[in-house]
Amino acid sequence: MDCATGARNTARRLPPVLIEPRSLDDPAVLELLGELQLEYVHRYGGPDETELSSTEFTTPHGTFLLACHEGLPVGIGGWRTLDVSSYSGIRDDDAEIKRMYVRATTRRRGVARRLLGALERTATDAGRRRIVLETGTAQPEAIALYEAGGYAPMTERYGRYAYTEFARYYSKDLPPLRLATAADLPLLQDIERAAGAPFAELGMTAVADDEPPGIEELRHYCDAGQAWVHLDSGGRPDGYLLADVVDGQAHIEQVSVHPDHARAGIGRMLIDHAAGWARDRGHRALTLTTYVDVPWNAPYYERLGFRFLDDAHLGPELREIRAAETHHGLDRWPRAAMRREL
Repeated sequence: MDCATGARNTARRLPPVLIEPRSLDDPAVLELLGELQLEYVHRYGGPDETELSSTEFTTPHGTFLLACHEGLPVGIGGWRTLDVSSYSGIRDDDAEIKRMYVRATTRRRGVARRLLGALERTATDAGRRRIVLETGTAQPEAIALYEAGGYAPMTERYGRYAYTEFARYYSKDLPPLRLATAADLPLLQDIERAAGAPFAELGMTAVADDEPPGIEELRHYCDAGQAWVHLDSGGRPDGYLLADVVDGQAHIEQVSVHPDHARAGIGRMLIDHAAGWARDRGHRALTLTTYVDVPWNAPYYERLGFRFLDDAHLGPELREIRAAETHHGLDRWPRAAMRREL
């Protein structure tokens, strides 16, 4: 069962919440799990007796997350991969949410929504394509949260409480994204070359002819878990994004989509995913550098909520990036830094 609460966010801006993986037997996690079981007793007359193992919530089979606000644990939640042979209605690319809970003192402040988004992102990173969950009629706040988040009722029922009257089941499709792997890296170079070709039509041949990042540079982002790919209908990458941390904020080092798949929302999907990754780590902004007058650069990013930064407001690391771009000859065409608040 699941006891997420806080479907309504009374504050206009979510509190600074740090969300990170923890083991199921972490002391802070165990404390919140104990509170959750007491909540089950209060609402259902007894604890949730579904058996969980810490190995179910370890990569690549799942993950368990702890949310902290101002250094204090305020929420938990995990997802795991189920054995399709043991659960009716479960697919082999599903992730199941378990033990989602927010402390009573922190409810109605958007923490549950933030945790739910983090669970969806980490499941997406692992290549899951649908997320499922079990909740109950004594948890109207949880039901409201899920329905507001795009979850639809499932007709299939599974697990220990499948034959009870109070159990309710929900699912949501996840975007066709995942973390990049070493096998993807040559394909990312191909995408970058193809994405550069349209610059030649604007007379920016130096940009069009610029070589893509090398395999070792791409591997650095891949190994750090800061490279994502979008997959086409055949499961082949057609877009990618590399993220970094610059001046203490998240930074998009590169985002490119193959021209054959342009205008399909792929860039927006990748950037929004990176924004969620940044918020989970406590970053308050997302930055990038781009060409001012290229239609699919700065004007596009403005539509996604980015705003120009003048030179006086550049941090030292972002200033170094701009200086390196100038040295590399990229400033032959107007170029600038942009920032999106998170």
